[in-house]
Amino acid sequence: MSRERLQALREELARQQVQGFLVPRGDEYQNEYVPAADERLAWLTGFTGSAGMAAVGAEHAALFVDGRYTLQAQQQLGDQPIDLETLDPNAIADWLCEQLKRGQALGYDPRLHTEPGLALLEKRLGERDIALRPLEQNPIDAVWTDRPASPCGAARPHPHTFTGEHSAQKRQRIAALLADRRADALWLPNPEVCAWLFNIRGEDVPHLPVALASALLYRDGTATLYLAKEAVGEALIEHLNSEVDIVNNQEALFDAAKRHHVSRIWVDPRIANCWTLQRLRAQEIELLADRDPITAAKACKNAVELAGSRAAHERDGAALCEFLAELPDAVAAGAPDNGFGELEAVQLLRDKREQREGFRDDSFDAISGYGPNGAIVHYRVSRESSLPMRAEGIYLIDSGGQYPDGTTDVTRTVPLGEFPEHARDHFTRVLKGHIGIATLRFPKGTCGEQIDAFARKSLWDAGLDYAHGTGHGVGSFLSVHEGPQRIGKAASGVALQPGMILSNEPGFYLTGQYGIRIENLVFVKESERHSGFMEFEELTLAPIDRRLIKRELLTEQEKSWLNRYHQRVRETLMPLVNEKTQAWLEENTQAI
Repeated sequence: MSRERLQALREELARQQVQGFLVPRGDEYQNEYVPAADERLAWLTGFTGSAGMAAVGAEHAALFVDGRYTLQAQQQLGDQPIDLETLDPNAIADWLCEQLKRGQALGYDPRLHTEPGLALLEKRLGERDIALRPLEQNPIDAVWTDRPASPCGAARPHPHTFTGEHSAQKRQRIAALLADRRADALWLPNPEVCAWLFNIRGEDVPHLPVALASALLYRDGTATLYLAKEAVGEALIEHLNSEVDIVNNQEALFDAAKRHHVSRIWVDPRIANCWTLQRLRAQEIELLADRDPITAAKACKNAVELAGSRAAHERDGAALCEFLAELPDAVAAGAPDNGFGELEAVQLLRDKREQREGFRDDSFDAISGYGPNGAIVHYRVSRESSLPMRAEGIYLIDSGGQYPDGTTDVTRTVPLGEFPEHARDHFTRVLKGHIGIATLRFPKGTCGEQIDAFARKSLWDAGLDYAHGTGHGVGSFLSVHEGPQRIGKAASGVALQPGMILSNEPGFYLTGQYGIRIENLVFVKESERHSGFMEFEELTLAPIDRRLIKRELLTEQEKSWLNRYHQRVRETLMPLVNEKTQAWLEENTQAI
C-alpha cells in the first residue's frame, strides 16, 4: 500500500512543483494526539507513534523517530521502501541535502509546522540553495481519497467545582500580563490553552478532552474564540457570556484583530504554526514572540484541582488493582489455547475503569507489553501484534484515565510466573531511581534536568540507562503530556513550582526479553521541613510488585519508603475494591 501512496504523493509534488515534502506527526494545533483526519504520517508510512517525521524525495523516503519508537517503527515499516532514521534536526537536514539538488524546493504545509521547528532546516537548505516553500494545499490531502472528516463535536462548560477558578478570573489574570508587556492581545493557538482559559472541554481529539479551538484574548479580559458552528450550544453561550465573542471560522480571528485595533500581539512561536505567523505579519501586526503565559499558568494546579486529582487517582487506583488482582486468573484461563493476550488485557483494564465514577476515556493508548514487546518503550498493541500471555515472564502495563476531576498515568511491571533472575537486579535499580525522585528534597528554582540523574544513578552504576525522559507534566482533565515542566536529560530551563504534576517513571528495557518501568504521578509542594525547599507528594496508588525486588540492593531508607507507600495504598484503596481485590491488596502491600 505504501508504494502506491508514495507514488501518488510524488505525482502531486510534481504538480505543485516541489521536489520533496515533509510529513510531521501533528495537526495545525500542534497537538500530540490528533484526529483521524490529521493522521497523515500513519496514512503514508503505517507508523502510529506520537512523535515522528517523514521526508519524501523524488526517489527515496525516510521516517525519523526517536529512541522510544525505534523498535515499533521497525515493525510497522516492515519491508516498505522507507528508510528508518533518528529523529534529529541535523539528521533530517543531512538526509534532505543528499536527496535534493541546488535550485530545487522542499515543500511543507505551514499549518503543521512551527518556525523554530523549521529554523535549522531552513538554514541548512539555504546554504545549499534549496528553497523551503510553503504550500497552499497539503499534497497528502489531495491524494488521500478516503480521508476522514475533521471533527466538530460539542464544546461544553467545565464546572467551577473542578476548575477552582472562573474563566473571567483567569482571563483577567492573564490580561494583566498583557498590560505589563504592552501587548494588545494574546494569541491562543491550540485547544489546550483555550480549554483552560475558558473552562471548556470537548471530545474532538482522541484521549484529549478538548474542542478544536483557537482564540484572541484582549487587554481588558474580553476575548474572541473560534469554534466550529456545530460545537456551540446554549449552555456554552451562557457560560461564556457577552465577554467572549464566538466566531465560526479562523479567518474571523484575524478580522477580530482588526476590529479591536490590535497592533501588537503576544504569540509563542513554539506552539503557533507558521501559517498563523505569516497571516499576522501580512496584516502588519507587530509580534511579541515569547513563551505562552497560559501554558505556565495551567501547569500549577490550584487546591481544587489537586484535590480532584487525588480523588481521581483513588478511583483509578482501585480500578487498576482490581485488574492486577484478576490478571493471573485471566492468563491461566486463556491457556492452553492462548485466548488471553496483550489486547485482551487492555480491554479488561478499560472495563475496570469504566466501572468507576466519572471515567470519560483512556488518557492515551495503553502500552500493554508482554515479554519482548515490553522492551518497546512506547509499544502500541494491535490485533496483529498482540502476544498471548502465559504464566511466565514479565508483563508491563502503562495506562491512564481521563476523569472530570483529574488525569491519571501509571505503569506497573508484573511477573506472571518464572522470569530471568537478572530481571530482579534491573527492576530493583529502576525502583531505587523511582524512590530517589520520590524522596528528593530540592531548593526552589530547581529545574527538572537538575534532578534527572537521581533517577538514573543506580542504573548508571551498572552501566545501564534508558532512552526516554524521567518525567513529564500532566494536566487537569487535559493532556497526559503537559508542559512546560519535565524531568529529563535535556535542558528545559523550567523551575519546578508548587502545584505542578509530573510523572516519575524510570525504566530499563532489554531488547527481545522484557521491559521494566515504574511510574507514579506526583505533585510539587513546599517542603514541610525546610524553608525554601520543595518536595514531591505521591498521587498514584497501586502496589509495586515485591516479587521482582532484590532486597539486598535496597537501603533501609528505601525499604522504609516502600513500606509507607504500600501502607497508604492499602488503607486508601481497601474500602474501594471488591472482596477478591481486598485479599490481593492485603498480600501485595505487606512490608518488606
